[in-house]
This record gives sequence, C-alpha cells and structure tokens, in this order.
Amino acid sequence: MRTRDPRVDLLQRALSGDPPDDANTDRILGAALEQAEDFGLRRFTVDDVARRVGLSRVTIYRYFPKKDQLLNALIMRELRRFLTKADAVLAAQPNPEAKLIEGLNFCVDYLRGHRLLNRLLRTEPELILPHLTVKAGGLLAAARSWVAGHIRAEVKAGRITLPDEDIDGAAELIARNVLSLVLTPETVLPLDSPEERRRLADLYFAPLVRSLRPQG
Repeated sequence: MRTRDPRVDLLQRALSGDPPDDANTDRILGAALEQAEDFGLRRFTVDDVARRVGLSRVTIYRYFPKKDQLLNALIMRELRRFLTKADAVLAAQPNPEAKLIEGLNFCVDYLRGHRLLNRLLRTEPELILPHLTVKAGGLLAAARSWVAGHIRAEVKAGRITLPDEDIDGAAELIARNVLSLVLTPETVLPLDSPEERRRLADLYFAPLVRSLRPQG
C-alpha cells in the first residue's frame, strides 16, 4: 500500500477548495494578482491592493487578516485555475496519446505564458527559483500525484497497461520535463508554437504511450 506524501495536499486543497463566491473576495484576489504581476512580491502591500480594488485596508483585513494569507489565497486560486483547465483539456481528448500530447502542450504553454510566474522568474528569481529547483521536492511530489492520478485512470479504463509500482516514476518524468521546459526556455527543441510542441510530443512521447497499449 502506498503511503500518501503529505506534500501533495497542496493540489488536493486547490482542487477541493471552493472558489470564492463572495464578490469582494473575488475582487480582492483579482487586484492582488494584478498588483503582484505589476510590482512583484517584495513590493507587494495590502495598502496597494486596497487602493487598486477601491476598498479600505480594514475591509481587506476582514477577509485576509495577514498579507501572507492573502498571498496564499492568491496562489491557491491560480493553482486551481491551472489544474481545472488542464483537467478539462485532458478530459476532452479521445485516447491516451492525445491526452499526453495535448496535456504537455497545454501545461508548457500555460505556464510559460503565466504573467506572475514570468514576472517572478525575471525580477525576483531569488524568491521563487529555489522552490522550483533545489527545494522543489514538494512541488514535484504534488505534480507527480496529479499526473499519476490521470495515468491510473487510463489503466483502470483498460486503455494502457502499466504496473502500479511504475506509475509514479512515469508521472515524475513527465512533471520534470514540463518544469525544465518552463524554467529553461532556451532550447534547440521546437517549442515556439503549439503545432511545434504537438509534433515534439508526438515524436518523442506518444510512442511510449503506444507501447503501453493492451495487446490483442
């Protein structure tokens, strides 16, 4: 029996948590995202968010008593958006090969185009890079769990065959590839357009999935 890694709770909380249904909460988080995108995290203040959203500082603190709570809620909202969209992309694909190709394409495109992530990588790398490299164990554990869940669903549906003890390893390889392509965009690999990324995935990744198709 597998022991659940407590670090994967990050994704579970993002997926199971209800999105804000209060108009003020949604507005505050939207303003917080814009503030972080424009000025980063070092210069991020609740006062600036209050001015941007047109609410008093006291009102902001009623919803988020500490700045860290506001930032955590913002990160969880962005993570939920990413996972919800990624799940929808995967669910729309007709077979495991298409799920892998379109899933990889979506993840790389979405993360490379994420304004806040790119802002932090460009202007405050010392804040975020350790959590995406030498201290990325928790992130990889969470990503591995999410990818492995989709692989196990394909195995359960009889569309691929893969021993359960090998699933986490396969999931981590996929997660590590995405992380590398996002963090180091300079490459000879054709990644500049969705069509090029699909061709790359079809050329190098899809054959692995085809080899796992049930025989007979």
